[in-house]
Amino acid sequence: MPYRHAHRWLILLFPMIALAFWPGYFGRLGTAPFALHAHGITATAWLALLTMQSWSIATGRITWHRASGLATFVVLPRFAAAGPLALHSMASSWRTDADPFHPAYGARLAIADLIAGAAVIAMVAYALWQRRRVAVHASAMLATALLVLPPILGRLLPAVPGYPSGGVAGFDGFHLSFELANLLTLLIAIVLAMRREARGVGFAFAAIATAAQMIAFETIGDTAAWHRCVMLLTDMPPGLLAVAAMVASGALLWSAWHLVPPRTIVQQDVAPAGL
Repeated sequence: MPYRHAHRWLILLFPMIALAFWPGYFGRLGTAPFALHAHGITATAWLALLTMQSWSIATGRITWHRASGLATFVVLPRFAAAGPLALHSMASSWRTDADPFHPAYGARLAIADLIAGAAVIAMVAYALWQRRRVAVHASAMLATALLVLPPILGRLLPAVPGYPSGGVAGFDGFHLSFELANLLTLLIAIVLAMRREARGVGFAFAAIATAAQMIAFETIGDTAAWHRCVMLLTDMPPGLLAVAAMVASGALLWSAWHLVPPRTIVQQDVAPAGL
């Protein structure tokens, strides 16, 4: 099986997530808004499910792999629903100047997160469509985990002693850490895509999505036109956006699944015993 040890790398993400998101989330669970809870829980659930899928197929537990694969239709639409809630919360903080950070980067992060969330759904849909091509399917599924790296690394880098803060590095060094985290993720995705060539199409997709986030953050995200879009987002009911995202993503995954025809069982005629 391809990527036999991928689950070990996925497991390493969990302590990194705990460390990176402790100041902004885990350390203040009681005061965190519902949108942050929804996004954090569903994103973690997706990574746990992905880890289970990778481990079960690598260890020959086919039944577990199939069961966790079907659970994608439960977990991923909920992850998609949590995305607009988190975006709406961030956009509202940007609009109201809730703190020094969001006015500077809230709108820019909104477009980057929008690209990342849509890319995850698209990559999983592609993986379901290509599930008979094992290596292609595996790369598309595993590559979704790469899109988690930038927010993790972007929060860990400023904690390094001597890391620059202010000026060109941005508020608390965030601007620099965002670009460095995405650049490192982009390089990892490119290396994995080149090593597996045609089978690494999922990692190529992750590289394209990461590059798109970097470019959009520096260009579209800081334009007046995009700011008007973010303002419009804050005027829309977040619950309706969440339901629409869940339904749309569920329909896309269901359609991708049914693009593959069911396996046919060829029955052979067997002569009755004694004839």
